[in-house]
Amino acid sequence: MSLFESFKLGNIRAKNRILVPPYNDGIAQKDGRVSHAIYEHLMRLVRQGAGIVIFNTAYITQQGKSHPLQLGVAEENHLPGLKNLVSHIKAEGVITGIRLSHAGAKTSERICGEQPIGPSAINFGKDFDLSRPFDQDDVEELCLFYSHAIERAEEAGFDFVELNGAQQQLLDQCLHPRYNTREDEYGGKLENRLRLACNIVKAMKERVNSRLMVGYFFSIHDKLEDGFNAKNLKTMIKILEDAGVDIFHPITIHVMNKFFDSEETLLEWVSKYTEKSIIVEGNIKSTQVLKEVLAIDKATMYGIDKALFARPNWYQFLQKKIAG
Repeated sequence: MSLFESFKLGNIRAKNRILVPPYNDGIAQKDGRVSHAIYEHLMRLVRQGAGIVIFNTAYITQQGKSHPLQLGVAEENHLPGLKNLVSHIKAEGVITGIRLSHAGAKTSERICGEQPIGPSAINFGKDFDLSRPFDQDDVEELCLFYSHAIERAEEAGFDFVELNGAQQQLLDQCLHPRYNTREDEYGGKLENRLRLACNIVKAMKERVNSRLMVGYFFSIHDKLEDGFNAKNLKTMIKILEDAGVDIFHPITIHVMNKFFDSEETLLEWVSKYTEKSIIVEGNIKSTQVLKEVLAIDKATMYGIDKALFARPNWYQFLQKKIAG
C-alpha cells in the first residue's frame, strides 16, 4: 500500500492517504467562526498535496466550548465560513472531515457560559470550574446538539465527522473510570461508560440517514494503569461499531509504542478487531517513523505531525524519501 495512491473512503475517492489532523485548535474567531488563520493554514497544506483534512476540533454547543478561540459548528452563523472553506478544499480534490467536541468538565463558566457538565463532579484544576454530573435531560440535549452539528456539517459539505473521544473531553471523561464514578447506566462497566457516545452516534446517523460517515477519535494510554486491556479494546470497538462508527482514529503518544505487554502497536491491535477504516496518528514527525508505520500496512490514512508539514515542499520531500 502506497502513501501516495488514491483509495476509496466510503463512496468518495481520496487522491492519497496523507491526512492533516487538527492541531491548531485555538485560532478561530471569538464567536467560533472560521478565521483567516484557519483558512490559510488548511489551504496551504491542501495545495501542497494532502489528501484528507480534518478541521479543527469544533464545539457543538456553547456549553461544550473549551477555548475562547475554538472553532464552532454550533450556530447557523458558523455555516458560511465553513461552507466557503470546505468548497475551496474540495475544489483541490481533497476529502474533508470535522472533529466534533464537547468539553464536558474541561472548561469554565467564563468560556462556556454556565456550570460545566461531566459524568461526575470533576475539577481539572484552577483554570476550570467544578462540573455537575449530567442527568437524563442533559443526555437528550447532548444527542440533539450532536445531531444538529452533523446536520450543519452535511450542509457545509463535509464528507465525514469525527467524534472527539480523547483529549479529556466529555466522551473521554465518560470512558475514564477515574473521572466517571457514576453508579447508574452511564457508569461502572465499560458498556455503560460508552453509552453516551453510542447514543450520540446513533442519533447523528439517524439525523442524516447515514449519509455522512462518523469517525471516533480515542485514546487509551491514560487508562492502562486502571486496568484497560486488549479485551476491553476489543469490546469497545465492537460496541462503537455496532452503534454505527465507520472510522476508528486511535491516538498514541508515539505511533510505534507497544501495547498490552506485547510487541504490537495500538494500530495492530485495533486492526485485529475491526475491518473499518483506521486513521493512524502519534508523533509521526520523521520519514523514518512514517516508513515504519507504513510497513505495518494496517492503516487507511496517515495523520502526519506538524513538524513534517512545516518542512518546505513537504510533499516532494515525502515522495523522495518514501517512494524513493
